[in-house]
Amino acid sequence: MRIPVIVVSGFLGSGKTTFLRYLIKNTNKKFGLLINEFGEVGIDGDLIKNCNKCQDKGSEAVIELNNGCLCCTVQDDFVPAIKTLLKLNTGIEVIIIETSGLALPIPLLKALNWPEIRTFIYLDLVVGLVNGETMLNGSPIYDLTEINNQFEQTKIIEHNSSINELFEEQLQVADVVLISRSDLLNEKEFFFIKEKIQEKIGIEVPVLKSINGKINLEFIFNSNIDKRDFNEFMSEDNDHDDHDHLEIFSESYKSDYFLDKQEFEMEMTKILNSINILRIKGRLWIPDKILPLQIQIVGKKINTWYEEASSDCLRRIKKSGIELIMIGFEKESFEKIKSKIKEKFKILNDPKSVN
Repeated sequence: MRIPVIVVSGFLGSGKTTFLRYLIKNTNKKFGLLINEFGEVGIDGDLIKNCNKCQDKGSEAVIELNNGCLCCTVQDDFVPAIKTLLKLNTGIEVIIIETSGLALPIPLLKALNWPEIRTFIYLDLVVGLVNGETMLNGSPIYDLTEINNQFEQTKIIEHNSSINELFEEQLQVADVVLISRSDLLNEKEFFFIKEKIQEKIGIEVPVLKSINGKINLEFIFNSNIDKRDFNEFMSEDNDHDDHDHLEIFSESYKSDYFLDKQEFEMEMTKILNSINILRIKGRLWIPDKILPLQIQIVGKKINTWYEEASSDCLRRIKKSGIELIMIGFEKESFEKIKSKIKEKFKILNDPKSVN
């Protein structure tokens, strides 16, 4: 019997991991998860694993691919990862693939038809997520005006069309679209966004509210919705189409610097106001705090909370330090963030800094 595959797609900061945490915690199925993200710091994977652990749901398999572009590494990464999932746990009922925020979905969906794996799995559903807050401005990202100004200044104008094309492709292959952060929208705003999305993909595609990842899971597992016909690109051959990507950079950063939660949010707000960045995620270990502070930043929006991290992630001997993944258009922004952390944050080996 072939195992169904659910692909979860969406732009950076659209709420994919939050949705997956809710899904896993509120179903009794045994999942295999393939998570694609940027950088050597496995933030999303750890949040998913921690969710599994809290629910005591057994040994769901979680594989992380940190190359940032799963759609470009089908033969080297994707197919072997699927094979590994199947070997790790033969009791898997559903495989979920969480793409990175910049992944083109069509090459990935085509890869599900590769001869090595198509006798074991099949594409069941594609879930697309959009950030409700940003969509009020018609964009998948925050601060579109500032980024447009950056394009004009740097003359890299092709980025703008690439963002729109990527976002539209992510929507066009979705069987169901979830609007995250719907609790921040009134009814008029929600239906405005819903209409805009359905103008692109058709009124037959369900567009649902998602509040902290919560939705009616009947749409995922027991739905009679009309699903997309992927035959037009699920070709029999295994040729992988060449495609261009946005020139977007990512970098991981680890150090012994720290700040208390309130101070961190205050200083990071100042830093974000001086740069253009798409996404930051990470963890902050604060002395005398048992749990690390989880960090999720989209544009200039900061969200932090205390939550356990996996046992194999960074743990400073003195329980202080920070680890981040930074994603943006300019490497110079990463250097500025690191410089400001060294300038403004505390460090335990300097007694003066913690008084």
